[in-house]
Amino acid sequence: MSENELFEHRIKTLENDVKILYGKVNTFAINQAEENTKLDNLLLSVGELKESISEIKRRPSAFWDKLIFALIGAVGTAIGYAVIGFIN
Repeated sequence: MSENELFEHRIKTLENDVKILYGKVNTFAINQAEENTKLDNLLLSVGELKESISEIKRRPSAFWDKLIFALIGAVGTAIGYAVIGFIN
């Protein structure tokens, strides 16, 4: 084998290796983009869950606020009827 043939063979081998490597890198890039998309969707879902949990945590507080205002209203009404009853 002459020196030129040896170099041509080595160059073809290197070109083939570069094509294979490029294919692997390209596949990796595509897979990484898909994983980034999945991660973004997961982060959005976690954010939505946090908002839902915060809303659920606020509900008991809102319930107790309504209950206290109802009790204050009932006490106020009872006092009003008592005052009216004493006047009559």
